[in-house]
Amino acid sequence: MASLTSSSRRASSSYRSSARYSTSSSYCTEGSLAPVGGAATVGQTSTGGAVRCLGDSYYMSADVSQFEPHDVVVLAYNQHVVIHAQKVLDDGSISDTFTHKSLFPEDMDPLSVSGTLNPDGTLVVSVRRKSSRCSPLFHTKTTQ
Repeated sequence: MASLTSSSRRASSSYRSSARYSTSSSYCTEGSLAPVGGAATVGQTSTGGAVRCLGDSYYMSADVSQFEPHDVVVLAYNQHVVIHAQKVLDDGSISDTFTHKSLFPEDMDPLSVSGTLNPDGTLVVSVRRKSSRCSPLFHTKTTQ
């Protein structure tokens, strides 16, 4: 899975708001690897950040190698997944931040979001798809 380089960054001495969010509304279908949505930074080429459909789950990745695992937070709400990380120095000041927001298809299950941090610093976030079919818990048959 490709790493994500899209971000907005803030240094402790200056702030620049450079996050730009995709207005793409295309969704992927079963088995496709088409991008769904994501952030892009002005002046920076994104090498990843696409939401990918594989089987019954969606996946996205982000390079958070410059942060400690306890500095990274993953949030899910509505159809969005947000990866946010920030370095807090001993004096309480923030030295670096990373934020990536992706739009997922409507059939995402926001309660199933999980993440895995690989040894190379790549965070892989997976979200299960909601079941499209309702299977009955039990079946009854009425006869007269």
